[in-house]
Amino acid sequence: MGKTSAFVRIDGPGAWAAHSGTARGRAGVPVRVPGPSLLNPGLRQVEPHVMAWARRAGLLSAPASGQAGRERQVAMAAHVWPWATPARLTELARLTLWMFAVDDGSDVGPSTGTGAELEAMARAVGGCGWEVPASAPPAVRVLGELLPRVTGAMGPAWGDRFRRHLLGWIRTNQDMIRIRAGDEVPTPEAYVSWRRVSGATGWCFDLIEYAQEAELPPAIWFSPACRALREAAADVIGWTNDLFSVEKELRSGETTNLVLVLRHHHGLTLDEAIDETRLWHARRVAALRTATRDLYATALATDLTPGQLAAVCQYADGIHAWARGFLDFSLASARYRAPGG
Repeated sequence: MGKTSAFVRIDGPGAWAAHSGTARGRAGVPVRVPGPSLLNPGLRQVEPHVMAWARRAGLLSAPASGQAGRERQVAMAAHVWPWATPARLTELARLTLWMFAVDDGSDVGPSTGTGAELEAMARAVGGCGWEVPASAPPAVRVLGELLPRVTGAMGPAWGDRFRRHLLGWIRTNQDMIRIRAGDEVPTPEAYVSWRRVSGATGWCFDLIEYAQEAELPPAIWFSPACRALREAAADVIGWTNDLFSVEKELRSGETTNLVLVLRHHHGLTLDEAIDETRLWHARRVAALRTATRDLYATALATDLTPGQLAAVCQYADGIHAWARGFLDFSLASARYRAPGG
């Protein structure tokens, strides 16, 4: 796997669009995420297999399959879980395609039946014995297929945690439909907490343990240091996404983006809000470094076996790989480019 500079600029020759339709170049302060650029070597083997599966399952129509290919959606799994075995990368890539399908469906809104689908997904995740019917929409059936396989490979406590985080994310997609209908702009404080869930990092961070086949000891996962690590990384990833997607969300009228939240509540211009978001992002990158040191100190002060200590180190590495890998995916993907760009 090749490595690049420890810091990568997201700035380039592109532009940020305002509501007026005007745009100007943004070659200013860079957004940086530390760490090497990694890519799972199993991607080449896994990608065609998973794309074919998604088409057979009905998760991707022909147009959606083309979009997933252009956006390199399967490659995202290879960026953010670079050490997963091919077998586990396959399941992770399937979940990634499912996540994008749900996200795009929520963008369309309730007129397509997305609200009912999300409620069916919530029932499937709830673990109350509800069996997904064969007549369910593809996204619901796919979730019903993947969930038992992934949770069955891990311990019961991990499975409960994963289901809880996944359910929370599904609920935020329901929130999106409601917020869009009401033209709401959340406060910065409310948005930060909500974004940590809506960004899917809760259950995706759980999947770091699945990808690396090493569960964290409960004493570590529930520690303040580990929580601080997860929250800092969630903010870095969520706000990286907000900076990449702000132009897209301006076009669609979305309000759930830190740039747009700060612009609205702090009375900023779009350019000022972008710069303020970059400043917030840089602070959380620094917090991520501090939280990593604190997690190591907590682990060393806890009565752990050598295997448990190794799991903590692998998890911290996985968190950093996720933050950097999401930036690398965003740079390479067509998902956030302007039409015709």
